[in-house]
Amino acid sequence: MRKLFCIPVALLCFSFALGQDKKPDKKDIPKVIMVAPLGVPAGALTKVTIRGLKLDTATEVRFFEPKVVVKLLKKEKSPVGNQQDPNKIGDSLVEAEVTIPPDLGADALGFTIVTPGGETAEHRLLINGDPAPVAEKKPNHGFRQAQPIQVPQVIEGSIRNAQEVSVFRIEGKQGQRLVCEVHAARHGSALDSVLTLYTAKGGIVATNDDHDGSADSRLEVTLPADGPYFLSLSDANDQGGPAYVYRLVVEAGK
Repeated sequence: MRKLFCIPVALLCFSFALGQDKKPDKKDIPKVIMVAPLGVPAGALTKVTIRGLKLDTATEVRFFEPKVVVKLLKKEKSPVGNQQDPNKIGDSLVEAEVTIPPDLGADALGFTIVTPGGETAEHRLLINGDPAPVAEKKPNHGFRQAQPIQVPQVIEGSIRNAQEVSVFRIEGKQGQRLVCEVHAARHGSALDSVLTLYTAKGGIVATNDDHDGSADSRLEVTLPADGPYFLSLSDANDQGGPAYVYRLVVEAGK
């Protein structure tokens, strides 16, 4: 009788141990998809919006660098519209205030979001360098509204609506080398960028959709003449929204 009694008890203990070690269901595990803006300045308080999956129950935004000061401001569901995929743009968001110490010397820092369902994988927040990014100024949807920019210049912006185009004006010189590159998809943005450089008369100097295996675009051009040039940035699928953020880097080529 003793053996018959001990076996069920042992099985019960073993089952209990398995229950204690049970990992959260994959469907409940949260995920960070992207951060807007993509980068923040060091030494200043910046408000960021973090989009992802299952973030509406967040309890903490946790940076691996202990000197970072972060405050969770808001967490909520974010409905998906226009038949967009929540796995691409997220179904929830977190807003937080982040202060990066001015003396870290890093170009990016990792963080996670903690929820009752688990902790997200690491996502990296860019730290602004030199030159400091300038904000996109809307409306800038055509040649007449194009936002003037310098070389070098970094622009922080977004494609907010379907079929939207952002246009920037560059004063160029014959023989000048330019490199124009979008940083978006590689950092989780939903944007599948297309970059096109036009002459003032509307002729195409160069265009690029995907570069080096990424949905991000890059142009390397030699300008054919003196005068204004217009750099357009759009989504390849004519989509837009809060998850379609980008960082456009324009610099002198070699």
